[in-house]
Amino acid sequence: MYVRRIPLEQVPEEEDQCSAWLHRLYQEKDAFQEQYYQTGTFPETPMVPPRRPWTLLNWLFWASLLLYPFFRFLVSMVSSGSSLTLAGFVLVFFVASVGVRWMIGVTEIDKGSAYGNMDSRQKHKD
Repeated sequence: MYVRRIPLEQVPEEEDQCSAWLHRLYQEKDAFQEQYYQTGTFPETPMVPPRRPWTLLNWLFWASLLLYPFFRFLVSMVSSGSSLTLAGFVLVFFVASVGVRWMIGVTEIDKGSAYGNMDSRQKHKD
């Protein structure tokens, strides 16, 4: 991704000048894109943001807080030896997994509404 800040003072106020400036800007963008396709890099020095340990520490905290009791519960379920309890646990886990996959599937774009789609508008008119 290439990001550049353009000061507002550089943008012309007259419509003709602004149009020409914008046209040059798009030509520059096309040249950057062409160079990226040829070399795989943009013309200026890339900026790599520094890694922040806070994200990892936050994830580790919540994972240990939430997963430790779950694994203790899982170990106690397996060590209880009751096949009915184990079957119930597997069933609940399976139903939860299917439910989550179904909820993710509902949000897929191809299953969304056709509202605003030109093809569906034309079908309704015919």
